[in-house]
Amino acid sequence: MTINFHKYVAPKEDHAGVSRRLFLMTSAVAGVTTSAMLAGARPAFASALDADQSAMVLRMTQDIYPHPDLLDIEVYQAIADGVIATADGDEANAKALKAGLAQIEEQSQALFGVSYVDIEDADAREGLLRKFQNEGFFQGVRWAAYFGIYNNPDVWPKFGYQGSSVEHGGYIERGFSDITFVPQGPSLEERMAKVAK
Repeated sequence: MTINFHKYVAPKEDHAGVSRRLFLMTSAVAGVTTSAMLAGARPAFASALDADQSAMVLRMTQDIYPHPDLLDIEVYQAIADGVIATADGDEANAKALKAGLAQIEEQSQALFGVSYVDIEDADAREGLLRKFQNEGFFQGVRWAAYFGIYNNPDVWPKFGYQGSSVEHGGYIERGFSDITFVPQGPSLEERMAKVAK
């Protein structure tokens, strides 16, 4: 068996430019700087959605992840505001969202004779949304709602989730037996009594 060693070849110095690492670093800094400068800037065009469409987005977030007994309307409103702000900042996104909302409204009028937000039966609204669940605009609202609810540390206590326990010694010491939403099972004595019969 022979082992071949590759000879080290010094990089050529005949080209001018920046390394990939330097390019990525300067691009990232430029992106952060630009984002910071434009953070307070308002888009040149008017708000992408009108009041009725904004109400539809709010109702969609509630219908996609319904937690009426746990979450306040403010949580859903914050998500809807985020979706609307994203549409305000991106004309293509706004156009797709408006077209999708128009399709939902058209289907609602055809099936129920009322606006989507006025359908009282939650199951009917869910069935209507299922027709559009694979569309891009729907997935945008869905993922915004998902992260706005389940990745939101302010909402976690409402679900009984305390957050990561790694920093606090793990779940055995913190949270293992704290859940209250699962019914208490039979005690060891009760289980042993059933086996002994």
